[in-house]
Amino acid sequence: MLRSLVYKGVPAPKPLAFFRTNHANFVSHKVSLISIHFPPRIPTRTYATYRKFQGSTAQLVDLGSVVKNRYFAYFSAACVAFYVYNLDEAPFTHRYRFLWVPFWLERKIGDYSYSQIMRQYQHQLAPRQDPAYAQITRVMNKLLESAISNTSDPAQAAHLKSLNWDINIIRAPEQPPNAFILPNGKIFIFSLILPICQNEDGLATVLAHELSHQLAHHSLEQMGKQPIYVMLSTLLYAATGISGFNDLLIAGFLQMPASREMELEADRIGCELMARLCYNVHEAVKFWARMEAFEGKAAQRGAVFTEFLSTHPNTHKRVADISLWMPELESIREASDCYHWGMFQEVNRNFFGR
Repeated sequence: MLRSLVYKGVPAPKPLAFFRTNHANFVSHKVSLISIHFPPRIPTRTYATYRKFQGSTAQLVDLGSVVKNRYFAYFSAACVAFYVYNLDEAPFTHRYRFLWVPFWLERKIGDYSYSQIMRQYQHQLAPRQDPAYAQITRVMNKLLESAISNTSDPAQAAHLKSLNWDINIIRAPEQPPNAFILPNGKIFIFSLILPICQNEDGLATVLAHELSHQLAHHSLEQMGKQPIYVMLSTLLYAATGISGFNDLLIAGFLQMPASREMELEADRIGCELMARLCYNVHEAVKFWARMEAFEGKAAQRGAVFTEFLSTHPNTHKRVADISLWMPELESIREASDCYHWGMFQEVNRNFFGR
């Protein structure tokens, strides 16, 4: 075999004696190599690391470096300009609020809500022969006519005229006394509130309040604030790594006070509409006093309507606020020449039955 390898030009391997004679040298070199200790290789990271809270997976962000970033300054300036550009003055109260959501989107949301409510209460609607429909229609026609004639915004007046107004009375004794108007002009009244109204002035108190929410576009205001709440929640979560407590802070210090402010504003606008139409504004105080008594009886029976009460201000405070507005409301009523015979004529225009 060795000869054949040599013949082909391949050098023959060394004899085994060579390995035997060099075994000692090989062992000595092996020992010397093993005795050399190399430091362990530490992998280098090409990404930033962050310190975390114990038991939390949230990463801390250096807010100072974010604020000093020029792009953040540009973004903040653009947000401020967008906010100022979309400030709108509320009717009657002249409060400035942030409105950037268009009317058509508000109406689309109203259409969606209407379909959901009709699906839920389709078997509990009062028949159209119910006398309450005629009374509600008469009061709403007056309120809509007064709202359109007293608005200084042509777009607002055109928007109210374009809505397809409709009334639905829901007979649901298990539901709290309530009424609301969707942004698409659909009116819902739960029958339990009608006995509390007692008369047309009490009914006007409820309907004027709900219509005032639409005049002031409170639903648009609430939708417009949602991105701000989300941004604040995100910043607080990035700074603290806690989500539940931050949401509670935003709800307690921003969302709920804003909701109560809108409710009181609707009370103020509604009372002014009543005064302009020569309704007895003192009946508004009596209505809310009856509502407060109803809530007290419901609480004694253990049937507290927590969902309704959580989205509305304290009823006792409402009574106190309307009482404080009474001198100004009386002046508005007197300026409307309520004792002139023409003020008692029925409104000829009908916004329903299209």
